Amino acid sequence: MSKIALSKDDFQAFWEATVRYYELDPQGVMHNANHVAFFDQAITAYFKYVNYDYLKDIEDTQKDFHTVQILVQYNKPLYFDQDIEIGVKIKDIGNSSMTWTMGMFLKETGELVSSCEAVHVYTDQTTMQPTPITDDLKENLQFN
Repeated sequence: MSKIALSKDDFQAFWEATVRYYELDPQGVMHNANHVAFFDQAITAYFKYVNYDYLKDIEDTQKDFHTVQILVQYNKPLYFDQDIEIGVKIKDIGNSSMTWTMGMFLKETGELVSSCEAVHVYTDQTTMQPTPITDDLKENLQFN
């Protein structure tokens, strides 16, 4: 498997966080599952960045994005109280799915800590079936 190479210059939208004590595992490093939680929060921050009211859209349309795949690459451990920034961008939007690319970087040095590719499917909440992402929504979500 080849390493994913990302730099902060690959992104325009970022979410910042600090590693908290309860996110550590017995080895004293941030537990690998918490990387996924941070990436998920970064997507929510991206929605705010592009002025997409995620909760209102769910209420108005009865449609929501469901995570169907997550691939995470871990490059280095994170420790208590380290500051990070997660770059977020949409890699691709199809008919009913969207692929995100994200990079988690140490704020102090810019080093890539981990990277993520996540796939979401836009789903009708009544039928629980994939539904097309409208052209208006696609345009709203892709600012670059």
